[in-house]
Amino acid sequence: MSTLTYCKSFASTNLLDSYNAAISERSSNVTPDSGGRKKRGVGEHTRFWTPGRTLKVLIFKYNEHSFEAVKNGAIKWSPYINLNFEFLEMDEEDIYNSEEFLGDIRVNFQPLLKNSGSSRIGTDALTGHPHDASMHLGTYFSSPGYEGMVTHEFGHALGLQHEHQHPDAGIPWDREKTYDYYARTGGLSRQEVDANVFPFDRIPGQTYTPYDRQSVMHYDVLDELTLGDRQLTASWSISEGDIAFIKKAYP
Repeated sequence: MSTLTYCKSFASTNLLDSYNAAISERSSNVTPDSGGRKKRGVGEHTRFWTPGRTLKVLIFKYNEHSFEAVKNGAIKWSPYINLNFEFLEMDEEDIYNSEEFLGDIRVNFQPLLKNSGSSRIGTDALTGHPHDASMHLGTYFSSPGYEGMVTHEFGHALGLQHEHQHPDAGIPWDREKTYDYYARTGGLSRQEVDANVFPFDRIPGQTYTPYDRQSVMHYDVLDELTLGDRQLTASWSISEGDIAFIKKAYP
C-alpha cells in the first residue's frame, strides 16, 4: 500500500474558549443564518482573523533550515490575503520563560511527523497556554512536498478546513480500511480520523462554496482506502478556488 502525507488539525481544548477567542478577534465569525437565529451556536463559528492585522509567527528554533522552511511555505498565501506576517525565531528556553503569547501562531518541530504536520484552526491559536505551539511540523525540510505541506498547515492557521471533508466531495471511503491505515501509519485514533478525513455534516442554513478538487487543503486519497476505483492526488499548491475563498475571508 502507498504512503501519503497527512495532517491533523486539532481543536481548542475548550469550545467556549474557542468561541470567545473567535468573536473577540472578529465579530463576523458568528453571523446570522437563514433560519432567523440572531447568532449561530457555540461550535458553529468560523475562526478568521481581523483583516488588515499583522500576525506574529513565532518559530521555535530548530536548525539552520527550519526558519526559512516555515516562512517560504507561509508566504505563499500573502498575495491573496489582507494580512501581514511577522516572523520571529526564539529558543525554546526563552519562550518558556515568558507567560505571554509571544506569537499569534506558534510553530515547533517534531521529527516523528517527518513530512507531515498539524495545526489549530485560525483563532483557536489564541486559546490554551502561551507555551503551547499552535502548529507542529515535521523535520524533513528537503522533501519535495515540504513547502506545500507548510502552505497547507498555514491554510488551517488562517481558518481553513480540509477540502476533502467538504459535504459534497463524494469520496467513497472504506471506513474500516481507512481507520486501520491511519492507525498504523500515523497513530490516529478513530475519533481523529473522523475529525480529519471523513466528510463534515452539512449544517442547515450555512452557505458552502463548491467542492474544490485542486485545493491545497485536500488530502491524497488512496484507491486502497475507497470503495470501487477512486484515487485522488493532492496538489499541495494554492488553487484558484482557494484564492477566491481566501480573498473573501480577508478582503
